[in-house]
Amino acid sequence: MHLKIHLRDLEEILLEQTVDRAMLVSNEPVIERVTTIDLASSRGTYREILLDGIHIGYGDLRLKQTTLLQFESDFETVEMHFDLCGQSEAAFREPGVTPYQFSSNTHNLIYVPGTKGTMHLNASHARILEINIRPSVFEHYLSGSDHHRLAAFQKHMQHQQHSLLGRHNLPISPAMHHVIEAIVNCSKTGVYKKLFLEAKVIELLMLQLEQLLEHNCEGCPHLRPQDYEKMHHAKAILLTHLDDPYSLTDLARQVGTNEFTLKKGFKELFGTSVFGMLGDERMKKAQTMLLNTTKSVAEISQEIGYKYPHHFNAAFKKKFGVPPGRYKSFD
Repeated sequence: MHLKIHLRDLEEILLEQTVDRAMLVSNEPVIERVTTIDLASSRGTYREILLDGIHIGYGDLRLKQTTLLQFESDFETVEMHFDLCGQSEAAFREPGVTPYQFSSNTHNLIYVPGTKGTMHLNASHARILEINIRPSVFEHYLSGSDHHRLAAFQKHMQHQQHSLLGRHNLPISPAMHHVIEAIVNCSKTGVYKKLFLEAKVIELLMLQLEQLLEHNCEGCPHLRPQDYEKMHHAKAILLTHLDDPYSLTDLARQVGTNEFTLKKGFKELFGTSVFGMLGDERMKKAQTMLLNTTKSVAEISQEIGYKYPHHFNAAFKKKFGVPPGRYKSFD
């Protein structure tokens, strides 16, 4: 299995990896390697974890300019693709294959036979998680499913034709982000790491399939790709101003959209409203402060943005079932 990525028209290789037979039959439960990229045009790392039938790749790359890459691989794979940050477009040399486009916080499931093509990265920061599953392993996981869209996807696999399971990319859900962070930051070793990662890959695949197969394109007007980053920008602003939040109108103006799009897009992407997330994050911060600081309930109430302590008390009790003063005494 061989993968090569280099700058177009240049011999500056970003990544060239080979998985040989010796590695695939290794007695080690988990094989890991990290490639450091330190070139004039780009810097970053590409981490790999190899399990039986599963290849996890996590790339974190900083680019000085819009970059066009060439890639070639000789292996057949089902890829769980998660674009965590940045924007990319992959075009293939095979005739009739539509380019794959991804923007920040989107995902899809892709079948790719051995292929060659180009990838256009048009953001200064690219962060991608790719989980490549051997087709036989993927079909083992999904044996017995009779979903028509999955059956069509498997038919393309049988004929070795490029295919996307989702009709279009969908936003990475909070539950998916949670599993992705667990995979990327796993600190276990040996057989425990193997078991943990295999379980998390299956969990992530389940979440991905559930969203892709149950999504109704006609019944749910999804965000335009250019609005994904605006919603994430809104979330970042929200989290840094818990004590003095923006109004919906001001927040929408700050990220370059309107209030209607902000409300619908935020709920669609994060599964909660702007003020629902504000309340949840305030309670999380209050919970941490109650257990880990000596500050009084009144001080904490003021620090997280409540004008009146009795409003904070009521909100905290509704969330956790006990008033904050009693919760603090549990420590």
